[in-house]
Amino acid sequence: MAMDTSSTARELFLQDSQMANNRSIRILICLCIDCSISMQISGAIQEISAGVTAFLKKVDENFLARDAAEICLVTFGNEAKVLCEFGSAEAALKQLAATPIAARDSETSLAAGVQLALDQIEDYRQRLSSVNNNCYTPWLIIISDGDSSELDRVVRQAADRVQHLLRTFKLKTMCLSMGDGTRSLNDFSIDGKVDRLENMVVSKFFDNLSRNVSQASRDTVEHGGMDAPTDWH
Repeated sequence: MAMDTSSTARELFLQDSQMANNRSIRILICLCIDCSISMQISGAIQEISAGVTAFLKKVDENFLARDAAEICLVTFGNEAKVLCEFGSAEAALKQLAATPIAARDSETSLAAGVQLALDQIEDYRQRLSSVNNNCYTPWLIIISDGDSSELDRVVRQAADRVQHLLRTFKLKTMCLSMGDGTRSLNDFSIDGKVDRLENMVVSKFFDNLSRNVSQASRDTVEHGGMDAPTDWH
């Protein structure tokens, strides 16, 4: 089937116009979620899916956060996929309703997921810059329950890219390990810190994340971006 290039161009123009008209300092959050089968077996993916949905609804219900927050969802299993491109919480909710978060793959392509997430962040920052909009330092939140199944050098390449962005203050990360945990996440944080996230506190984490987004959206002066939730343990 041939692509309707005129329709695609109109959609992109509309999106850019909306970006230009919305002068809120953007809060970019990319959730990078492990969708390997172990996440299904442990029940973690169900908790995460419910937590993400509740988070998006709370952001959408807050009129300040609704304008400021731009959210992207990337999943990784046998391969990395963009479940939802950067956009509003409302758009993300619609996409999740059509394509729910599900875990069924045998592999854990963590590095591929991180690389795809970073590409999404960089592309969206460039789009914001093209219409003279600003954003806080983007957040990449990685959630996984197992070690990467990729080659060590592939994981290292992704980690090196993250570390460069962290050192140059172009990115902030939060690494959350589910269940028995994963050693692969350590290299994706500035200090090697990986937080343990149990099924029972997933909802609390996302509740606090929505509160932080709402608080940050009230700020009119950028001070290095929003803080990550710290009281969900």
